[in-house]
Parts: sequence; C-alpha cells; structure tokens
Amino acid sequence: MFRIGDFSRIARVSSRLLRFYDEIGLFAPAHADPQTGYRYYSTGQLAQLNRILVLKELGFDLDQVRTILNSNIGAAELRNMLLLRRNDVEKTLAMESQRLRHIETRIAQLETDGAFFAEDVVVRAEPPRRFLSLRRVVPSFDTARGLIIQLRSHAKRILPKGQAYKLIAVAHSPHFEVDELDVEFGYAFDDEIECTLPKGTELQLRELEGVERMAVCVRVGLPENSHLVTVKIGRYLEATGDTLAGPSREAFFQLPDPEKMHEAVVEMQFPIRYRGLDDIVQ
Repeated sequence: MFRIGDFSRIARVSSRLLRFYDEIGLFAPAHADPQTGYRYYSTGQLAQLNRILVLKELGFDLDQVRTILNSNIGAAELRNMLLLRRNDVEKTLAMESQRLRHIETRIAQLETDGAFFAEDVVVRAEPPRRFLSLRRVVPSFDTARGLIIQLRSHAKRILPKGQAYKLIAVAHSPHFEVDELDVEFGYAFDDEIECTLPKGTELQLRELEGVERMAVCVRVGLPENSHLVTVKIGRYLEATGDTLAGPSREAFFQLPDPEKMHEAVVEMQFPIRYRGLDDIVQ
C-alpha cells in the first residue's frame, strides 16, 4: 500500500483532492491507521478513481458521480445521462458563442464611433405579470388609440385605485399590416393586487408571459414613427445573430393621454432568442 503522498504521485491527483473525496465519502482509502490517521491506498483503487475523474471531466457533479458509482447503472442509462450532458454542453456553447458575437459587436461599435451603446438597445429578462386587457383587430393606429380609452373606462371599475399599473400594448400579428392590427392593450400589475372580472365584461384577465431575453429600446412620439426605433432592434439582431421569439410589446412609462400620443414615452420590447438554440434537442 501507499501513503497518500506516494499514491497521489502515481495517480496524478493532488493529496488535497484525495482528502476531500474521503471526507465526503466518495473515495475512501483502502486503510486508515487509527493511531496516526495516515491514509493508505492500493493500486487496485486506481480504476475507481479514474472513473470518478472521467465522470467529472464529462461534467457530472459529485452527487451524480456518487449515484452512478453506487447504483451500478447499466450502459443504456449511462448513455442517456451522457446525452443529457451533451445537450447541456451544446446549449452552453451556443450561448457562449452568441455572447462572443455580442462582445465583438460592441468592440466594433467602439472602433467605429466610440459609443459603447450606439444603438441604445438593452437585453434583459421580463418577469410574468397579471394582465387585465382588451384585444381587438383594428384598421388603424387611430382606432387602436381608441382602445386605450375603452380599456381605461372598463378597468377603472375593476382595478383598485391608488395602485401603480403599467400600460402595455402587445402586437399579436405575425406580420405588420397597418390596416389590420391585432393589438392587445392591458394593465400589468403584481399578484398581490386583487382583481375580479364582473360578468359580461369585455376585458380578459390573464398572465402576461415572462420573457427570458427581451431586447428593448425607447421611443418618444407617435406609433406611426416606431420604425425609427425598431430599425435599431433590427440592426442589433443582424449584428448579433439573435432572432425574434414572439409578439412584440410597447410598455408606456406613464399612462398616456390618447389626445397627446405625440408626447408618449414608450419602451419598444422584442422577445429574442439565441441563434441556433432551436436546433438543440430539449
């Protein structure tokens, strides 16, 4: 048998790691002297230690390694576990590759115009929220603005006063048609606010879905001029390789006056996903 130092040199594993594996019950020495506490290992343990190291290199955590070693799982089950690990690694590689493209885009911006946020596009997560809304297919932006008035009229009899509500417009149309806008206006609010729909109301109460990655940019003025802002989102997507991933939204920083929409300050929001992630098996 070998003392821990000599065994570590043969196994090419640090003594510190061997002690740690012993402490957590993953890989114990063949013998421990009760008087001195010295640990002794045999060459017959090298195969088990190598299995631990291989599983660690494949990305399994220590609890998973212990389960695999103790349960004597078969080749088919181990293959399935490795397939899951491969899927995780592919996702990580795709995300890191996308992050690298984002970094390269920012470097290019600095080199061309010296502005780190040249397009003012920010990507962040949006949590799910309760949503009291009114949805219609309307023939123009003017008609869509009328929905805000209808929403406000109905909602003031339902939502408690003195609370903060964010007005959000959701564009459900898969294509942009100025004379056929499938739009949903609603108030987003937190779960602790009580809201019950009366019978016969035109409104619906639902959950506004959370979005893991939302590309956002601020617009000031009429929705007819939204293209001046959405082009920034388009340039961002083209530079990074991201793709659109659902209906876009417009979040008003303050409740707008339908008669003064030219003064509106709105955050344009586009759900996006990393390019290539859809090709990875979930």
